[in-house]
Amino acid sequence: MLKDILAIANSWRDGNGYILLGFKDQRPHPAEIVGISGSIDDAAMQQFVHGKVKPKLTFHYEEHLYDGKTVGVITIPKQKRSFYLSNPYGKLKSNVVYVRRGSSTDEAEPPEIAAMAIADSGRTEVSVDLSILTLHNDELPTRSAHRYLQFTEKFPNYESPRRTLGPFDIDIRSPMSGDNRNFWREYAEYIQVSEAVIQMQFVLHNRSEVQLSNAKLEVLVEPQEGQSVHLLAGSDLPEEPSSKQDFTMGLRTLPEVLASQNPRLIVDENGNAPRCLVRFGSLLPGEEGWSVDTFAIVPSAPGKLLLRFRILAGEIATPIQMERVIEATGSVESLDFSSFKSFVRAR
Repeated sequence: MLKDILAIANSWRDGNGYILLGFKDQRPHPAEIVGISGSIDDAAMQQFVHGKVKPKLTFHYEEHLYDGKTVGVITIPKQKRSFYLSNPYGKLKSNVVYVRRGSSTDEAEPPEIAAMAIADSGRTEVSVDLSILTLHNDELPTRSAHRYLQFTEKFPNYESPRRTLGPFDIDIRSPMSGDNRNFWREYAEYIQVSEAVIQMQFVLHNRSEVQLSNAKLEVLVEPQEGQSVHLLAGSDLPEEPSSKQDFTMGLRTLPEVLASQNPRLIVDENGNAPRCLVRFGSLLPGEEGWSVDTFAIVPSAPGKLLLRFRILAGEIATPIQMERVIEATGSVESLDFSSFKSFVRAR
């Protein structure tokens, strides 16, 4: 019974909590009324509970006659939590907060205990600030100019100029340093993304008096003028390719492999629209968390973009939402292979 009293006292509710005695659970059917065998004194129960539970728990016990049988009702008003045992009792641990989960009782997690204190103190919102910065840690500008390249033909395979030796016109190219046949196509993608990309990083400041646990940021990007966008983590942006075959391409260091197994910033393409997810973990009061990677938006054409943000944490009952509009300016340029090479030379 003591475990049930603790669990109900620590439960999330708007009004009184009740524990009924003298009923036999027989789910899925209604409980059977069996009654209690002997009378329980309210004063004795108060003394028993107050001697074991900290801080002082307010409750009262009553007995009623129902269908000719005596049943007991323990009423626990809503009050400031959390409640725990000062010393072990039976299988119950000391200094552990028990909570109700459905029809069972479980030990509360630290974020749940912190959330109890926030809710019972009357604070319904956690105070946080979100900063959106450039790669140079400046505030992300509202407008930025870019060039949006569209290619009008498929680019050819790359072949390096031949070098010959002697009167017999012998090709002296080494088979160990072969051409990257996809170079022009890879280089075109690299230039296309580099010219249009908008990169940003995020800083979440915890202005609250309590720790935030499992803090997370969700970012949705909604084009406002019909243009398409491609969303990437900064680490997934294309690298400048080599015209020679690079047999080390794709090889990663051990820290890079470990980081990829537990990414803190990802682009999730499941659902109705892709979104960026940034995990900050736990943030102490006054602490700030930085995104470990950048978020990249690659628009296909100029226009305004609506950024929708949702901030979530174990202590935030309702996600904090905010919006920001940025504008990508500039012009769309259509290039064939010849004009692309001219574009690169003039770049």
